[in-house]
Amino acid sequence: MTLPTPQLIAELQAHPGDADRLMRVACAELRDRPPALVPPDATALRAGLARIAETGLDGVLQRLLHDAPQGSPTDAIAALLRPPQLAWDEPQEIDWAVRHWEACRAAGQLDEELAADFGEYWHRLEWSALQQHLTLLANLGEGHADERRLLARIAKTASRYVAFGPLKRAMEARFPELFDLGFSLR
Repeated sequence: MTLPTPQLIAELQAHPGDADRLMRVACAELRDRPPALVPPDATALRAGLARIAETGLDGVLQRLLHDAPQGSPTDAIAALLRPPQLAWDEPQEIDWAVRHWEACRAAGQLDEELAADFGEYWHRLEWSALQQHLTLLANLGEGHADERRLLARIAKTASRYVAFGPLKRAMEARFPELFDLGFSLR
């Protein structure tokens, strides 16, 4: 199963007031049937980065590939929390992520490093989401409905981590409006 499914996205869009219940059910499904780890797609990541800047982002690419060369246990929850079609406030994302982390930890589904520290889990979740957003960006045409939301999410994540400084600077040069105070993912 790949989450979020089109059916789940449609339900979340049709019934936003029921998002908490729907997300809890989806998280439980992830725990019951964890997906296999999938290595990041270097070609797609390179293409996504090229949509932002033609040069200067090789170090970012290497860091993304080196961080989780076999994939990460946070990949599925990142896809669930940050699909291109939807956006939630960050406190809500963190709430769902903490609940999922606690349940995975109790079930023994996390390695020692991730189980010990939610901060490390959140860090990996954000990096998983960044990989997914760059891959999606590579496959979208210019002006696609989800493009601006993906770019805003990429900018937000790039702004948080020193390792992504070159990506942040490239985005500031190409998309300065994403760095104005008060931008929203909605």
